[in-house]
Amino acid sequence: EMAKEETNETIDKLIAYWQLHRHFDANIAELARYARVSRDTVYRWLNKKAQPREQKVKLIQEWLSQKKLQE
Repeated sequence: EMAKEETNETIDKLIAYWQLHRHFDANIAELARYARVSRDTVYRWLNKKAQPREQKVKLIQEWLSQKKLQE
């Protein structure tokens, strides 16, 4: 099982990404589609009200690294 530390680190990176970028809703919708979850789920991750499951953490990491490559 993935360490809770890695999950928390990933969510912190996601939050940091969102604090730096506008078009918040477009990004939320895009990540929701990418991770096959609802926008509400993404909001819960960002507010740390829910922890993503291991496979979702991997998808968030992939999505963030793709975003970094595009910048």
